[in-house]
Amino acid sequence: MVVLLAFVVLLFAALPAAAQIPPEWEAAAQSVIGELEKDTPRAAKPWTGETRQGWTLARNWRQHNNGNVEIILAEYLTFTLLCRESGCGGGTVEGKPYVEMAQRVKALRAEQGGPYALAGNAHAWLAALDDPTGAAARNAALWNQDIDVAAADFATGNLYALYWLLARARPSPSDQAATFARFALLVQGRGWIGPRCLDISKVATVLDAPPKVETCQR
Repeated sequence: MVVLLAFVVLLFAALPAAAQIPPEWEAAAQSVIGELEKDTPRAAKPWTGETRQGWTLARNWRQHNNGNVEIILAEYLTFTLLCRESGCGGGTVEGKPYVEMAQRVKALRAEQGGPYALAGNAHAWLAALDDPTGAAARNAALWNQDIDVAAADFATGNLYALYWLLARARPSPSDQAATFARFALLVQGRGWIGPRCLDISKVATVLDAPPKVETCQR
């Protein structure tokens, strides 16, 4: 009986780790990231294990911050993009352990006075950046129309803080604006990437159909 109970405990403990990536999510990640890489040197880079690595890292991030592994699509896209752009070996976010980044996110949220203040301040910072494409000001205005998108949910509030940390670490205003745009799009669903306005809000909503990144209805 003791052996049987031990087996059952181990079985259920293993279930979350064995969960499969929804096929539409994996396809969506490759489609969205492919669109972000369009006309860049990274566009020719072959896909290896980034979609699986991003899934694992997103669930670890969620477990650490929320105490569960039921991630949302924005979390999956975020960590797959991070794995794609800078690697995520050993559970790292741009070379730093994800737990360390989670602690920095928590500190930033507290420093800013909560997720609503953080999102508003991030948008004000974005609007003031010197971005020759004009995307920074457009995104700040667009995303400030409904602050709930970034701030109402604990998970998206954490992501937004992470995006701001990552963007502020870039060396130039244009790099900062481009970084924030790429990542914030994953929460916002619509946004300007240079001269293009992308809509990814429905990219993973249709089962058994290829994902489609649309152009914003301006």
